Parts: sequence; C-alpha cells; structure tokens
Amino acid sequence: MKVLYCRVSTIDQKTDRQRITETEFDSVIEDKCSGAIPFFERPGGIEIKKLIDQGILKTLSVLQIDRLGRDLRDIINTIYYFNEKRVPIVFISQGLTTLTNGKENPISKMMISILGVV
Repeated sequence: MKVLYCRVSTIDQKTDRQRITETEFDSVIEDKCSGAIPFFERPGGIEIKKLIDQGILKTLSVLQIDRLGRDLRDIINTIYYFNEKRVPIVFISQGLTTLTNGKENPISKMMISILGVV
C-alpha cells in the first residue's frame, strides 16, 4: 500500500497543496496538529504505525520534510523506524527517498539531516 501523509498545523488550514499527487496513492492520511508533536503520537502517525506493524504499508510519501516534523531528533527517529521496517519514505518536493533497493540511501540521509535543521 502506498500512502500519502499530509500535515497542517491548525484545523483552519487546508492540505490541498500537499494533495496534488494524491491519485497516485492507495490512501491519504492527514493530521491537523503541530509538527512539534512526535510523529507516532499524532493520530495519523498512530494509524501509519499500525499499517507498518501489520506489514501493509509499502511506501510513505510526504510533500516535504517539515510535514513529517519540526524536531530534527523526531524526524531522524521516525526515519530510523521506517528504515528498520524496510519501508521507504519519499519526500516529493526534495526528490529524496530514504531507502534504495532496501538499503539506506546515504545521500538522502545527509540531505535530510541538513534540511531538517533548516
């Protein structure tokens, strides 16, 4: 299953800009909460973790890195969890994929660390 993850910070904001490619995915999971909340503590993150643990999720796509989170440590921990489960995360705007042929992509790791700080 290919899932698109969208997040906005408030309930008043819309995810339309993040959904431009939603027809390419089997499902869209959306959160309306602060990026400071750890990924797996958000309702959408909890749902995604269940899909991973059930072996259903094959790829997670996110428009850009800051939609995954605002805290670099949480972003890195989230990516680490996905990598351990062999589920790649695709950052659409940056053109980065965390895993290539089941192995950690070192260029993506470097770029995510740099961009996560910014």
